[in-house]
Amino acid sequence: MFARRETAVEADSLDPRAAVEVGAPPRLDLNIKSSGSSSVEVQNMECDNCKIELEQGTGILHSVKSQKLHVQTKGGKVICMGTVYGNIDIHTSNKSSVTIDKLQGSCVNISTEDGVLKVKYLYTESTLLSSVAGDITLGSVHGDITLQSKTGNITVDSSAGCLKASTHQGAIDVYVSQLGKVELKSDKGSVTVKVPSSLQASLQLSGKEVDVSPEVYIQEMAKAHTGDGVTVTGFMNPTREQENWIHAAAPEGTVSLRSQTWFQSLKRQN
Repeated sequence: MFARRETAVEADSLDPRAAVEVGAPPRLDLNIKSSGSSSVEVQNMECDNCKIELEQGTGILHSVKSQKLHVQTKGGKVICMGTVYGNIDIHTSNKSSVTIDKLQGSCVNISTEDGVLKVKYLYTESTLLSSVAGDITLGSVHGDITLQSKTGNITVDSSAGCLKASTHQGAIDVYVSQLGKVELKSDKGSVTVKVPSSLQASLQLSGKEVDVSPEVYIQEMAKAHTGDGVTVTGFMNPTREQENWIHAAAPEGTVSLRSQTWFQSLKRQN
């Protein structure tokens, strides 16, 4: 039987410029709590469990791999550099922001209140990203992704897989590079969908207005007017088994369908 070993670092009064550095074996589990404006940085760690709780300080993760990674802050920032692996839960309050270079794992759940949520690369099986009032900005994402915001905007530079995005008052702007099933809805804003010309998908676009670029060729296109809105349906490069689809809805705004190349998406990400 192994004895439980803990290290505690406490200080009643500490110069704000001071720092405490603790070296640990790479596979040691971490349970870190900081108070006030104290910040925490964890780098080059691999462990089963990593839990970090902050008040107003910044949490920085650099090249961390954990079976269960939980980060919570009431007012500070969360910054992930390099690649962070694992099942990840990050929750922030007030105007706290979350900025991430690359996440890779099975299950990811990240939420903010009024802060920006920004991820450059995301490779997961299942992801839920949500914000009450902050914008959600993603670069290249892969997997089954759900995005939710009440008043913020949602932007995805490149999506490969199943994507569901919804916002009450914000705008949605998504480039669909490789398709699974895509469902986009803005209750009071507008939705812009960009696709490569070779994409195979069935389409259902509903809004107060629907604007389809002439560069996008839709077969069997049909337009139906219902109440104050319009619905456009059709197929891009149809196949016998049309399993992939895009549904976009903006009841009080405009749904726009545009053509975009993969190279243009890379320029946008940069």
